[in-house]
Amino acid sequence: MKYHDLAMHGSWRDERGVHLLTRGNVDGIVSSAFAFAAFPEARASYVPSATPAIELLRKDISSHSFYLIDIGLTPRLIKTLNQKGKTGQEVVFIDHHQQSEIYAGELGPHVRTVCTQGPSAATVALDHFALTNPDLHREELTRVAALADLVEYCDSPYLEDAIDRYGLDLLQEEAAHLDFAWRLQIEDDRFRAHAARRLARGLWPSEIPEVKSRYLQMVNENRWLRAKERVKSRMVVQGNVGILNFGKEKTSLLGFGSRALHAVARDAGCSVAVLVNRRKQLTSLALRAVGETQLNLGQFVEDFTKVHGVSGGA
Repeated sequence: MKYHDLAMHGSWRDERGVHLLTRGNVDGIVSSAFAFAAFPEARASYVPSATPAIELLRKDISSHSFYLIDIGLTPRLIKTLNQKGKTGQEVVFIDHHQQSEIYAGELGPHVRTVCTQGPSAATVALDHFALTNPDLHREELTRVAALADLVEYCDSPYLEDAIDRYGLDLLQEEAAHLDFAWRLQIEDDRFRAHAARRLARGLWPSEIPEVKSRYLQMVNENRWLRAKERVKSRMVVQGNVGILNFGKEKTSLLGFGSRALHAVARDAGCSVAVLVNRRKQLTSLALRAVGETQLNLGQFVEDFTKVHGVSGGA
């Protein structure tokens, strides 16, 4: 495989034709597993948000196809995707976020858009890839999709079927293996791709040695309970909202981030969890619905960003 470095132009060439961009969490890892099952030679980039995805899209001038999965649409991302139409590069956008359905009509005709709310992004991706490769709907892969549904608190026929076949306890244990494992070293995308390629073969997470060893390390170091204790010591409850405010002195949540906040806020009876992360010139907020709530967070963020001129999604 040849790699042509065009760093002086801020671009690169890579002879692998398919470039997948997705999140680095369980939903993204499982989504990339299905992409690898459909396109074994694909390259995968794992990003935390739309902003780094935009930079990668702008630099990659040679991939003939881009698949964006589980990355909510923003105005800047829409502009970048529409610019790809001028280069003749194919774009397939797959997501399950509400704001993506809201903004999907602004994407050009060259962007194939698949937006479905309800299941995880991985389940939406599996159904899309299976349109041209029906073999991907085999049980070994639908049960992997069920793990993403479980971690994302989503419902799908795959999750219902997997619960009937394997029981909820086993699925929760397997989901925890993958969810704990990627958090051991947040920046390790090599691990994500390694795990995804083995999930593409239909393995359970616990059957992948590196996933198993990382999971056991997280358990042995008691990181999940320690992360929740740190949230409890700093979370403030206002009404039915649990707020964790990170100022200059940011407390490590041992890789669990907003997931630990979600768990503590749920136990405290909150309906919404908010993680505030203050940086030098930017403050980011992560909002998650907790349990039953009548508040549509996606619509709230959409309305807020329109009024205040900032970007975001839920």
